Amino acid sequence: MKKDSFFKIALKALLIFMCLYQICGESALKAQNFVVSETNGFEWRLMGRVFFDAGVFFNDKTDLGNGVQINDLRLGTQIRFLQHWNVKMELGYGDDKVSIKDIYINYKTGNHNIRLGYYHEPFGIDRIGSTNFKFIETASSDKTFGGSRKLGICYLYNQTYFNFMGGVFSDGNPGKANQLNQGYTLSTKFIGRPVVGDGRLLHLAVAPRFSSHGDRIEFKGGVPTTLLSGEDNRFVFADVTQAINQWKMEVEVIGIYRKWYLEGHYLMAHVNRAGVPNYNGQGGYVQGGYMILGEKQNYNPITGMVANPVPKSLEILCRYNRTNLNDAGITGGKLSDISAGMNYFINKYIVARLNYVHVMTSHDAPGGADDFDLIQGRIQFSF
Repeated sequence: MKKDSFFKIALKALLIFMCLYQICGESALKAQNFVVSETNGFEWRLMGRVFFDAGVFFNDKTDLGNGVQINDLRLGTQIRFLQHWNVKMELGYGDDKVSIKDIYINYKTGNHNIRLGYYHEPFGIDRIGSTNFKFIETASSDKTFGGSRKLGICYLYNQTYFNFMGGVFSDGNPGKANQLNQGYTLSTKFIGRPVVGDGRLLHLAVAPRFSSHGDRIEFKGGVPTTLLSGEDNRFVFADVTQAINQWKMEVEVIGIYRKWYLEGHYLMAHVNRAGVPNYNGQGGYVQGGYMILGEKQNYNPITGMVANPVPKSLEILCRYNRTNLNDAGITGGKLSDISAGMNYFINKYIVARLNYVHVMTSHDAPGGADDFDLIQGRIQFSF
């Protein structure tokens, strides 16, 4: 870690801590729940998290080795005021740099929400936050085709049997100045729940997405782990040039029956191109689990995704993923992986996770055919 990077994150974390301490008082730092400030009447809470990761690769021809890391340190706050308004601000430190995470203002009345700021578009499951992932990382197909944080405005409607999320977002990077011709993204999601209650749930969802941006689009997929990043985790890769615009689609099904859980996602990207054949990339995964200890699986109707169970719960998981980036004369390769996992929720702040992943790449992948394994563990602390 570079010294200047360390001092930057330490200084910013200290400044946030001191400001919150002065605004809201010492008693607020002792609780996870929202507390009321005596000086300005705002309700607020401090948020934070840190992941301690370790893992080892084996049977790989590239000799990826092993590693340990403190991954994705975050600190932020949520503020509620004037009955209908709330604000979230969060910074993160990872990969030797400080980055902006969620920063938005939200207006809520009844079942309706309007959100403005920088946050995840409603596409893919990264938006629910990695503290709530079933596995340490989402499936490769979700990382390849899923959404990301963008600056925009979104309308959200939530009720027992139906959710809608839809918004318009910039395709640029809000952290960089003087970015012109950023392009835009229109992203929506429809969720229906025909079965709800009595330890049972059936969730059906579809998420269409359109974007208009630059004439080059890159898709890449790799191992579902945080131990590799950037070029080290590019096992399938498609460089799609002469792009005009892009359509994406996600279809998902979630079923819960007491201690059992099953989830399936199909994702595809269609790129319209000028003067050459259009490109289609696709992928999907199926994952499921069973609670060995604990009463039932949990589901969050606001996010529309499975949530963490109560403390002292122990669950086992399995997942199969397949990603295909070969199309229209572009040889991006194919990747498949099989994962098994176990999560123990020690208390409401600490979770222990253990994953095994077997990865297979095709002969036409950038690095050729490969077949290797990974074991990774994580202790996560969040509040």
